[in-house]
Amino acid sequence: MKKQDIRNAYTQKVTELLNQGYTIFPDTMNGSQGEIAHIDLTNGSEILRVLLTREHHWARDEDGYNGDTICLTVGKAAPDTRVYDNWDGTVWNNRLEPRFQIEWAWIGGNRNHSWYTDMEEGRRISKLQWERYKAHDETRREELGDAFKSVALRWLRKQPKMKTCRLEDIEKMTRVWGKEGKRSFEIRAKGKYFTIR
Repeated sequence: MKKQDIRNAYTQKVTELLNQGYTIFPDTMNGSQGEIAHIDLTNGSEILRVLLTREHHWARDEDGYNGDTICLTVGKAAPDTRVYDNWDGTVWNNRLEPRFQIEWAWIGGNRNHSWYTDMEEGRRISKLQWERYKAHDETRREELGDAFKSVALRWLRKQPKMKTCRLEDIEKMTRVWGKEGKRSFEIRAKGKYFTIR
């Protein structure tokens, strides 16, 4: 029996199990080059690697996506890949000649369930998440009219040295929503600033 006979027996067993409804389970096949999983196939003249990798896009870079991605690549081994007769040989992931590639964006999940989508939708979701984060983090302000000033006048007259305050003395009144979502009011009257929480 030669190596090719053992390869054929291995392939036959994998094919038999796939035909019985089993699927390849990459979760437990991680390798030494940082990949999630890979399987190498040959037709006798070339070696193809089916590779599953996880990457992270850190910055809000030109592709507009921030988060984890899963990439499925089918690539041909580099022409100078050496395969020895003692089962030792290395196909380097960074030297594959891609034949097929698809990337999915991770959009959420937990330990037991994760959800993915195509990169176009992932970029749209990432942008939406970023806009929501910025909106939540920013303080919003709204300048208020005279009706609010008359209500604030009663409160102002109870403050030290403001008993004689008149409606005309209130220069500006602003409603403020803080980072935590709490609302307050800022009043500028007689050159002084007051905050009602």
